Amino acid sequence: MGSHYDSEETAKIIQRCIESFASPNPRNRSRAAQKLGQFKAQIAVPHLIQQLQSDVNTYVRSACAESLGLIGDSRAIFPLMDALSDPCSFVRRAAAIALGQMQAKEAQAALLKTLNDRNFYVRRAAVNALGKLGIPDLGTFLLPLLETSDSRMLRTTITALKRLRTRQAIPKMIALLETYVHDPHQRELTVVKTLVVALGDLRAEAAVPVLTRVARGYVGARSLAVIALGKIGDPQIYPVLIEALSSKSINLRLAALRGLTNLAHVDDPAPVRELLHSPDSRLRRAAILALGELGDKAAIPTLLTIAQEDDSPLVRPAAVEALGSMGESALAHQLLPLARDANAYVRAALAPTLATLDPGSTDVLVALRVLAEDDVEHVAAAAHYALHQCKAHPPKPREAPTSVAPPSEAPAVAEELPWFKRLLRRW
Repeated sequence: MGSHYDSEETAKIIQRCIESFASPNPRNRSRAAQKLGQFKAQIAVPHLIQQLQSDVNTYVRSACAESLGLIGDSRAIFPLMDALSDPCSFVRRAAAIALGQMQAKEAQAALLKTLNDRNFYVRRAAVNALGKLGIPDLGTFLLPLLETSDSRMLRTTITALKRLRTRQAIPKMIALLETYVHDPHQRELTVVKTLVVALGDLRAEAAVPVLTRVARGYVGARSLAVIALGKIGDPQIYPVLIEALSSKSINLRLAALRGLTNLAHVDDPAPVRELLHSPDSRLRRAAILALGELGDKAAIPTLLTIAQEDDSPLVRPAAVEALGSMGESALAHQLLPLARDANAYVRAALAPTLATLDPGSTDVLVALRVLAEDDVEHVAAAAHYALHQCKAHPPKPREAPTSVAPPSEAPAVAEELPWFKRLLRRW
């Protein structure tokens, strides 16, 4: 809700919560603090800070720390840093989480000190918070934690190092993953998944061999490994992705399609084109978007048919979008009739596609102006944006229409209108 209250009633609720801090019942004070955080009530920040520093009840202090993190007001940073020394571990943990939520760079030294806290959950919250600060140098202090035997702390450390883009951690992450692949156990699956995601997000090319083995055989992590390989984008992963397209697992095939879109070049997109005829609409849609990214012009005839006839309301707009990536201006003329399509998603996808394919066409401009008056808000918004894109392109001479003739009963002036407007008048 932010600092601007939505109504007078909301302001009254916030005021009652602030007044509840005077209640002798700690449950009332704790609930009041929680609600102030939910409302993101900045007006209550001084009151929450006071309770954090002075309330005798640990649950109230903890709730105040949590709410201050949700509100995100910088006035709370130093009080929360002081709370990292609170006698109660619940409060210390809540303060560390809050500082991470606020990305409070001022707290880096205090959080580093908290890595030595006597409570495991406080230490773990500090690692997570440090990962959110966005200070790359902090990764150096977290690297030793990759040696921990506790899977919970290990997952938190890997995620924090990924967020900090600590590339020095890549060799150790690869070695860990190699160990798990060599001797897999179900209880380690969550760590394997975390490692796979981190190596993909770090674009770790050295991890391609071990990620390939995971993609081919580590049950439960195969799809994530395929996605990670796609993010790395090394050309040598192409056979792995094509292999995954023939899997019985829908999720694995979808992941492979996502991965293919990140490759700079694909020698033969034919296996992807085959999925355009899949009975599963999710696969058809993902294949369409992949072919659009790959610029596979051999798929154009099928994509046109899908854009016009597919029985899925979400597949057809994807086909329109993919056709916009093909760079064939002649496609714009073939797509113009979709401006009257009953599917609003198709009409919304059509606007940027027309502006991309043939921005200087008079007929395209007429179609976009019609779409800009659409009753559906997001269709009209897409058309207005597309018209703005077209302004940089001078209109091209309009060719005489060949496929549509004006109705005989139309007034003679209709002959002077663009062919697309005459077509709309006929409809």
